[in-house]
Amino acid sequence: FPLRRALFRASGSSASIVSRSRNVQTPTSFALGEKLSQTPFKATVFSRFNSDYSQENRSQDFRSKQSGTPEFSEQNKYNSQSSGNSRSLSGGESGGPPDLSPSASIYVGNIIFDLTAERLEQEFSQYGTVKSATIATDARGLSKGFGYVEFESVQEAEAAISGKNQTELEGRRMIVNFQAKSKRSNKVNPPSNTLFVGNLAFEMNDSDLNKLFREVRNVIDVRVAVDKRTGQPRGFAHAEFISTEDAIKAKEQLTGKELFGRELRLDFSTGVRGTPSTSSS
Repeated sequence: FPLRRALFRASGSSASIVSRSRNVQTPTSFALGEKLSQTPFKATVFSRFNSDYSQENRSQDFRSKQSGTPEFSEQNKYNSQSSGNSRSLSGGESGGPPDLSPSASIYVGNIIFDLTAERLEQEFSQYGTVKSATIATDARGLSKGFGYVEFESVQEAEAAISGKNQTELEGRRMIVNFQAKSKRSNKVNPPSNTLFVGNLAFEMNDSDLNKLFREVRNVIDVRVAVDKRTGQPRGFAHAEFISTEDAIKAKEQLTGKELFGRELRLDFSTGVRGTPSTSSS
C-alpha cells in the first residue's frame, strides 16, 4: 500500500508538470498577423521598381531632365528669334521687344563659360578697332555665357555680325548681333564706397594700376579680377574707399580718363565683394 501511494504521487506530479507545460502560450498565426499589422509597411517603395507605370515615369523624367537644361532652352529661344530676317535677342531685358538699331556695340552669345574678354577681343579684332570687350558675369563673378564687343564705328560692327554670326568659336555656334538698347542701360547704381573700374587694358600691370590711383585719395584697396582658370586679368577692377564721399570724388576725378587707348568705365558697385555691378556691362 505505501508503494502504491508513492507511485500514485509520482504519477500525479508528472501529470501536473505536463499539464503546466501545455498551458504555455505560443503565438498563433492570428497573433503574428496582428503584430505584423502594427509594423508600418510602404508598398510604394517596391512599386518604384516593380511597376511598369513607375518605370515609364522615371524614363520620362530622365528624358525631360536631359532636354530641360537652361542651355538647351536658351539656345532654342535664341534660334527662334534669329530665324528669318529677325535678329536674335542681345541684351534687352525689358518686357517689350529689344531695340536692335545699328550701333558700334555688338552682342556675342552662346559662348563657352571659360572664354575670356581678351580672347573675345582677339576673335573680333579682324573687323576693326575694338574699343572694349567684356564678358557678362553674375553676382559670383562667373560668366553668363555671353559678352559685348564695342567697335569704333557702326560699319565695323556690321562687318563683325556678317562675318561671325552662326560661326563656331571653341566648339560653340555664336549668336552675334547689335547690342540691344534697354531702358535700364543708362541707369546708374546708387553711390557706395566701392568703385567699379572697367574696360582696363589686358596689358596693364600693377605698376600701371598704382599710377592710376596715385593721385586718388583715401583708397583702401584695389582688387583686380583674375580668371581662375588661366590666372589672367579679366579687364576690370574694384577700388574700395574709406567712405562713399571719397568714392564719389574718385569717380568724378577718373571720368573720361584713358589708359592704353581705352576710356575707363566707372560705376558704383552694389554687388558682393569683388564682383562687377550689373550696369557696368
